[in-house]
Amino acid sequence: MAILVANVLVFLYERTLPYAAQLAFQQRYALSLEGVLHGGVWQFFTYQFLHGGVTHLVFNLIFLHSFGPVMETTLGVKRYLGLYCWSGVFGGFIQLLAAWSSPGVIGDHPVVGASASLCGLLAALCALYSEEKLDIRLFFVIPVVLRAKFLLLVMAAISVGGILIRMGNVAHAAHLGGLLGGLIYLNVFRVEPIPGVADS
Repeated sequence: MAILVANVLVFLYERTLPYAAQLAFQQRYALSLEGVLHGGVWQFFTYQFLHGGVTHLVFNLIFLHSFGPVMETTLGVKRYLGLYCWSGVFGGFIQLLAAWSSPGVIGDHPVVGASASLCGLLAALCALYSEEKLDIRLFFVIPVVLRAKFLLLVMAAISVGGILIRMGNVAHAAHLGGLLGGLIYLNVFRVEPIPGVADS
């Protein structure tokens, strides 16, 4: 809930600023290769709490509310926050690495949003509870039942596909980095699943 509230408060604060101040706020706190190269290393953290619009914010908060509680119960509050922030940082690093190595493919537009952090949570959930069946809504409408391990593979494939075939202004490299970051975090802390948690 603290992460959810923080995202909402930052979004509301930004919307109270005059247009010119909003642009300056985004330039300072959104993640960009230029910003980091000029010393703005805080952007690896701050971009996770910025969003491009109401729809972007709402979709991310829905995802956070859907599977965040399971991971918080499994990890405990401190390690859960660590997973969330680390996945966002690692996802941002992969995004900038991709932008630096392939600027014509990835582009260097500023990145905002909690998606990389959420991908880390999702990857950790799918790895720990790989055989659990998840009832998901494709495009938020079509019901699909999928084992967690297959959902992780689908998400990874979409991210890789989005990197190879640029689709819109979505930071697919950050999503892939978030997925990898979540798996790395589990390995470092050797987290074990809690019986019955995924069913709750």
